[in-house]
Amino acid sequence: MVKTYVFGHKSPDSDSITSSIVMTNLEKELGNSEAKAYRLGNINKETEFILNYLNIEAPELLENIEDGANVILVDHNSPAESVDNLENANILKVVDHHKLALETSYPLFLRFEPVGCTETILCKLYEENGVEITKEIATLMLSAIISDTLLLKSPTTTDDDKLAVEKLAKIAEIDAEEYGLEMLKAGTD
Repeated sequence: MVKTYVFGHKSPDSDSITSSIVMTNLEKELGNSEAKAYRLGNINKETEFILNYLNIEAPELLENIEDGANVILVDHNSPAESVDNLENANILKVVDHHKLALETSYPLFLRFEPVGCTETILCKLYEENGVEITKEIATLMLSAIISDTLLLKSPTTTDDDKLAVEKLAKIAEIDAEEYGLEMLKAGTD
């Protein structure tokens, strides 16, 4: 099988980093053993808090990709926000909650929803594919949704985000409010 690069946008936030990890896990559960999470920049303090909380290493830094590389984009789809040489890559999938900015000359898997966070969509994809959401994956998803929706207080927050937070907090065995405040505080330090 050929390697698949999974990554979010440049200047990565918590959703971008956690979505690359969570999507990679989903791909592996669905049989793509060559999927690997990457990041396109340095992680911020909030994301560092999340990864430290779970004792997870940050994904490897990716600066460019070779022609014909298989890629999966999460939390972005604009070539301007993506890896160098994206125009010569083979984009397999895009999972995003931003407006469509990508054009391809071939069909691919696209999952866009008007929700507050990419992880809300990924939560649905796990359920739709019958893939178990582990405590670690739930914590990653929950953290990103809390971050992108500012603890469900952002005007971009949807009912789907709220349902996902409720479900994921139970799986992660975390008080979302308490954990979220600690996480957001770490990000402003």
